Amino acid sequence: MDTRDKTSPSIVTGSQENHLTLVVPIVLDDQTLRQPWGALAIVIDKAELLKEAGMIVDDDAGRPSPVDLTNVNFSLRDRAKPDYLAFFGDDTVDDQSPLTKTLEIAGSRWDLSLAPKSGWATPPENQYHFRLFLAFGAVALIVPIVVATGLLSERNRNIAELKTRESSLLDLSQRFNLAMEASNIGIWEVSGDGLQLFLDRRARLLHGVNSPQDVQRLKGLLQHVAIEDRAKAEAHFLKWARLYESCTETYRITLADGEVRHLRSAGARYENIDGSHRMTGIVWDVSADMLMAQTLRDAKANTEVKNAELELALDELSSRERELEELSGKLDLALASYGCGIWEYTPGQGTETWDARMCQLYGIPFTNGIITQESWLNLLLPEDRPIAINASRAYLSGQTKEALVVRVAQADGTIRYVRSVGQLHMGKDGSKKLIGLAFDVTKDTALTVELQKAKTEADAKNSELEIAKSRIEHNALHDPLTLLANRRKLDMELDALSRASGRRKFALLHLDLDRFKQINDTLGHAAGDAMLVHASKILTRNITERDTVARIGGDEFVILAHDQASSKELAQLAARIISEFRQPLDFDGFSCRCGVSIGIAEANGSHVDARRILVNADLALYRAKGMGRNRFEFFTQNLHAEIIDHKRTADELLAAIENHEFSAWYQPQISAGTHKLTGVEALIRWRHPRRGLLAPDQFLKIADDLNVTATLDQLMLETVLKDKMRWAAMGVAVPRVSVNVSSRRLHDEHLIDMLRGLQIAPGEIAFELVESIFLDDSDSAVVANLEQIKELGIDVEIDDFGTGHTSIVSLLRLKPKRLKIDKQLVLPILHSPQERALVRSIIDIARSLGVETVAEGVETFEHASLLEDLGCDLLQGYAFARALPFDDFTLRAQEGWQRSVA
Repeated sequence: MDTRDKTSPSIVTGSQENHLTLVVPIVLDDQTLRQPWGALAIVIDKAELLKEAGMIVDDDAGRPSPVDLTNVNFSLRDRAKPDYLAFFGDDTVDDQSPLTKTLEIAGSRWDLSLAPKSGWATPPENQYHFRLFLAFGAVALIVPIVVATGLLSERNRNIAELKTRESSLLDLSQRFNLAMEASNIGIWEVSGDGLQLFLDRRARLLHGVNSPQDVQRLKGLLQHVAIEDRAKAEAHFLKWARLYESCTETYRITLADGEVRHLRSAGARYENIDGSHRMTGIVWDVSADMLMAQTLRDAKANTEVKNAELELALDELSSRERELEELSGKLDLALASYGCGIWEYTPGQGTETWDARMCQLYGIPFTNGIITQESWLNLLLPEDRPIAINASRAYLSGQTKEALVVRVAQADGTIRYVRSVGQLHMGKDGSKKLIGLAFDVTKDTALTVELQKAKTEADAKNSELEIAKSRIEHNALHDPLTLLANRRKLDMELDALSRASGRRKFALLHLDLDRFKQINDTLGHAAGDAMLVHASKILTRNITERDTVARIGGDEFVILAHDQASSKELAQLAARIISEFRQPLDFDGFSCRCGVSIGIAEANGSHVDARRILVNADLALYRAKGMGRNRFEFFTQNLHAEIIDHKRTADELLAAIENHEFSAWYQPQISAGTHKLTGVEALIRWRHPRRGLLAPDQFLKIADDLNVTATLDQLMLETVLKDKMRWAAMGVAVPRVSVNVSSRRLHDEHLIDMLRGLQIAPGEIAFELVESIFLDDSDSAVVANLEQIKELGIDVEIDDFGTGHTSIVSLLRLKPKRLKIDKQLVLPILHSPQERALVRSIIDIARSLGVETVAEGVETFEHASLLEDLGCDLLQGYAFARALPFDDFTLRAQEGWQRSVA
């Protein structure tokens, strides 16, 4: 059967929007009969047909040009049959001057004709829109040109203004530099948390710095600042980290030639565009101002003193005037009361004038009061006459330092002692006259004799008192046992050094005897006293005559060494003392040995605070003891910086407790046999805002010094209980959590009441006790607390077992739940048979006591396998996981510890 169409096709056409449909009948061809068999429908896309014919052109983006096909007439004709009607479309399109295109389709050729239904002369419907579009395009082209022209003009004006400002700024900068140069003011800048420092040339000259590289950091600048001013200078330069307001500070600089310069710095905080901050300021020399201010203060103080003295003098003068008026009236009464006579002598006349009382003193009757000098001398004892003549000559020459005492024989045979004093008086006419006073001193003379005798006795007693005073002062300033200077005498010498003017150079050695307490405890205080005397002899023979050795405490000594030449000599002195202390002291047949630790601090300069140097020596001694004792250490600025850092860390630690900066990290404990999670150890971590995450070894010692370790223990326990509740809510099973407990915590009498209030389920919490501190603790309060802790269902574990001095008896008394073998013993077991045997012995001892064992420091699975063979119960270490924060630990726990360690 042949299915091909042998006749002209009978075509039915249709159009739907952009598609046209051709229906072609199919006729069966046989020998007898031609009959239709079916029809074939062909659907043609109009747009694609026009595109294929080249009547629609694509743009650059590949999109065809828009053509409204509903307003277009089509016709398709078979080119091979031109006489046939179009098999698609309207034949009338041929009368409309159509566009014609011949297409090659499936081996045949079709003529495609196309013309608008309304004709070619009809204007397009979008003509208005097209013209509007052209107008808009013109406007869009012209407006930018106009705007650009205006912006260009504005740009030129801005450039001119900027040049004017630049010129003004240059002039201002030159004036500023001239003013700064003339006033010798330097500029500084601190940025980068104090790590970066900039000083201009004037600032460097003011600080005595020649090379900019020496002060690129704040620490380098502080080396040039006087030691006592460094703290406030550093605080001033770093104040930008906390404050926005300006601040000023004055500090001292010691130059290379020893000159001390006072500098004043003023600065303020400045915020950069990128949000960072820096401190910018100026510095200038105020040495003259400081000197002038001190001079003015001294002058003011002196003026105030003199004014006060003047007021007192005026008050006293006024008072004396009043007294003189009273005294003038009383003088006559006094002279009469005491029998005083008045005499006058005019040189050249040879006679004296006496009043009535004068005649009574000499035992002669009063007549006219005229007495010749010869008559006066005859009334005296012969032995006193030469003395009287010499006294008269002395009075006439103006010498009146000593009074004249003469003896006068009385009618009843007694002797009267008469004391006379005279004063030369010069008249306005130049005449001279002696005026004097005489009175009876017979009783006074007798009293004087008695007083002289009493004085002799008093002098003898005063000598004895001076000796007693010296002995008392010596006892007050010296140690009665060693006869060395005591703390009071040392303080007096240190204060004298601090007050001394000029440059001073000295050193202080602070010594503390090592193992002295053991001598007292074992051999008694008599042995201790003998050791102290022995120590004083060693120290005394190793110093010079100008140096001082003082005992300032029980077993503490201080050596004040004057004018030591170098640190090397001080080191040799300390080494020599340490060497001599190694020699034993024999006490009642016992050999006593005692070491010594020494801290050394040097001072060299003016205005040195000697007590501060003693504090520095004490810090150096603390360092020497911390590094093993029986050695010496020098105080350095690094040590001072460590002390400052220690204090800063202590302050930050107290603030961290209030700010909740501590968190718990957890390290799993895996069963050695099943590799399942059996518990975790909670480890404290400090999220420091500046230094990042800190491990316990970086702050626990400081916490213990601050007495807050019990507080940290409480915070950790509360955090662990909260995390266990969170794990329970998330479906994570954590059988047991071990937390560390400090010694101070165990001494807390309120610990048990607090634990009862927490309602801890038995077995879910374990307290880890450090072996070297707790197992041999015989404190009854600690033992009672441990027993009650176990009664509450809290397990007791011994941490770091094998590093202390615990006895088996201590283990039996404490009865812990677990022993944690220290990682120092666990790490070498793979290669050290000795450590492996020791670990096996610990495990066997623990098993015999019914105590579980936990191995710390399990670094590899080889460790884990070997420890399992040795019989260890629980494993903990990096082989399974490091300590993890809550979220990371929870994720690992949800994945399954058994799968992760398999």
